[in-house]
Amino acid sequence: MRMLHTSDWHLGRLFFGESLTEEQATLLREFVAAAKDLRPDVILIAGDVYDRSVPPADAVELLDEVLARLVLEAGFPVLMISGNHDSGKRLAFGNRFFDRSRLHVCSAVFPGAVRLADAWGPVDFMLLPYADTETVRLELDADDLADADAAIGRRRKAWTPPVGGGNRTVALAHAFLAGGKPSESERPLSVGGTGAVATGHFDGFHYTAMGHLHRPQLIAGGRLAYSGSLMKYSFDEAGQDKGFYFVEMDGAGNLRQEFLPLRPRRDVRVVAGSFQDLMKGAAGGNPDDYLSITLLDEAPVIQAIQRLRNVYPNTMEISYRYQQEALALSPAQRSDSSSRSALELFETFAEWSVQKSLTAPQREIMAKLLTDAVGGGGNE
Repeated sequence: MRMLHTSDWHLGRLFFGESLTEEQATLLREFVAAAKDLRPDVILIAGDVYDRSVPPADAVELLDEVLARLVLEAGFPVLMISGNHDSGKRLAFGNRFFDRSRLHVCSAVFPGAVRLADAWGPVDFMLLPYADTETVRLELDADDLADADAAIGRRRKAWTPPVGGGNRTVALAHAFLAGGKPSESERPLSVGGTGAVATGHFDGFHYTAMGHLHRPQLIAGGRLAYSGSLMKYSFDEAGQDKGFYFVEMDGAGNLRQEFLPLRPRRDVRVVAGSFQDLMKGAAGGNPDDYLSITLLDEAPVIQAIQRLRNVYPNTMEISYRYQQEALALSPAQRSDSSSRSALELFETFAEWSVQKSLTAPQREIMAKLLTDAVGGGGNE
């Protein structure tokens, strides 16, 4: 069984207020071309297809285009589940008709079941979309479910493969597995906790295609895997490759996995340098990349981000190294302010801001300003 495992497309996503739909379209066309070359037996899409429950029209059009090319044009079976960002009911609209075209969409609390076959015989797939604990309690009439782990365990027990199947099973799920490595761009699955679930719920499956975590990663020796997000959605993902898994499973359930990267038109990068060097092109790479810039200058630069955008139009944010170092001070390094004068407090603030002490003339000017403003040398 040859499988392509992808997830977390987040169609309609905004990045610092900028639409990413064109970037996503480029990557998905690359994905479709790869699928046509690899000729998989099935494509697995593990949730968070959209970025929000009511996606923008261009995101809906993009999904329609991609699925039409995969299912109608190329003839690939596609199994797709909803994630925590999706509206399950909207995503699964028309699934009774889709099933006839080999597009199987599941967004229900009860796991879906799909059977496919290869040269070695049938393979049974369990489709386990995201569902919050309260919804599971209500639909399964299970008031005793305390958390996400208990809820997914109850749902897992509700699934049984169709009668007369073979000995190979694959799961498609959207959840935060215990031990997984998150990124900044993911939405937490619970309030006040991780919402993590035990990997043991997927014991017995030869492969589990996971969605939710945006970092590609293998768990339990590769038997469970996150394909990661379609593209980088936060700057802490700058060092990650993005792509999908190509998985081959033989008749005994043995796996061969290969991670195949997708290359965006515009990368997401973190760069550092002095303002003058950066203005001369020191950031390297594609100047149209999405950039987070750390300036090494020892004082603020006037209109820095506007001027940098003349060279790097997609500069999303800037920061200063001296400010980052000051914010890293531990509480023990910060002195008590209760017995200090306003001038002393300002001196401390100025040193924290620019990592330099006030000069004597600066101190005299500030003392006069404080005296003029509140009297008594500024102590009040």
